[in-house]
Amino acid sequence: MILIFLSQGKTLAEQTQGMTTNINGEEVILEAPVKAGETEARETQAPKEELGQNDFPQLRSRMAARALAPQLNLLAVYRMYNVNSGEHFYTENSYERDSLKKIGWNYEGIGWQAPENGPAVYRLYNPNSGEHFYTLSAYERDSLKKQGWNYELTSFNSAGNTGIPVYRVYNPNSGWHHYTLLGYERDSLIKAGWRNEGIAWYATDKGQTNNDNYRLLGVTNYNQYALGAPSGCEGASLLQALQYKSKITNWGLVQFLNTIPKSIDGSPNSGFVGSPFVEASNVYSAIYPGPLTNWAKKYDSSVQNISGTSVDGLLNEVKNGNPVVVWVTINFQPVRWGAWPFGSAVNNNHAVTLDGYNKSSNQVHVSDPISGSYWLSRSTFESIYNARKYSVAIR
Repeated sequence: MILIFLSQGKTLAEQTQGMTTNINGEEVILEAPVKAGETEARETQAPKEELGQNDFPQLRSRMAARALAPQLNLLAVYRMYNVNSGEHFYTENSYERDSLKKIGWNYEGIGWQAPENGPAVYRLYNPNSGEHFYTLSAYERDSLKKQGWNYELTSFNSAGNTGIPVYRVYNPNSGWHHYTLLGYERDSLIKAGWRNEGIAWYATDKGQTNNDNYRLLGVTNYNQYALGAPSGCEGASLLQALQYKSKITNWGLVQFLNTIPKSIDGSPNSGFVGSPFVEASNVYSAIYPGPLTNWAKKYDSSVQNISGTSVDGLLNEVKNGNPVVVWVTINFQPVRWGAWPFGSAVNNNHAVTLDGYNKSSNQVHVSDPISGSYWLSRSTFESIYNARKYSVAIR
């Protein structure tokens, strides 16, 4: 940190012209203290990428093994997520998967492997709520048909009781169900108020997906500008992550930002400087990990300030189902340091929610309150994140 004391008659911009300081072992040039904002967001573009096509080497190796040993007969069940409705959808049909991706659904990878033959898992659709429901029970299927549900097809097959359990949980508030192979995902939802409905069916015990290579949480996205909070990136990124963990799901961004702790000394190390609803180039409108963590703990006591963690450590959080608020720059543009009264700080400061990775194509996924949800190269993300390594995990 470098503290600037003004000489009489000189502005801070004049006094810091050409000044340098050492940050993380690197000598950097300090700019005048001018906080970037919506103008820079409009004039630059986020480095968005398409999801790499080679995203499942484990699956490819299993398919190669299947060619050599056809008795495995494994079929991938794809998992999709609708960020607007909150529904998860499961299908063996790659055409269905790709069609939903084109209209905005998030592809979350392979939910589990199903056998080519076995007891049928039925799929039904509620035309009123929009929910898809899956069941191994013909009785349950027929009962729902009588209540107006549409029977769509046999979605995939169960491995009987010899495979890996796929769990079913129920949300009593929304009336919707969720299905997962992951015990920790089931347990997290139960802690958040979902009801455990036991084992829905069984996945095959051959070729289990373990999230080592790919995971996408599908965190909700808030647009800070559209919602009247041009300086609210940290709060938006935090709310997205908290709501993924089923916290304060009935709150909107404005309501949440009205509870943000304010700085007492003009430094983002003690709270938010200024107002998240106002943008001014001479005000360092931001909040740093320490006070943001304290704020978050009011809604989720397990939130942790993990600043200093490597990108591999961040991805391990995501692997375990934990979105991470990270401090980066607007649209991942090169870091520009400024000399502010409280010390050196990134002029083009921004925060996003890290919620996915695809290791084989060297990509990560973020929910960005400026530019939406997208994939970008890990190397781009890492070069910007490593300038400060500010991060908060929502566990």
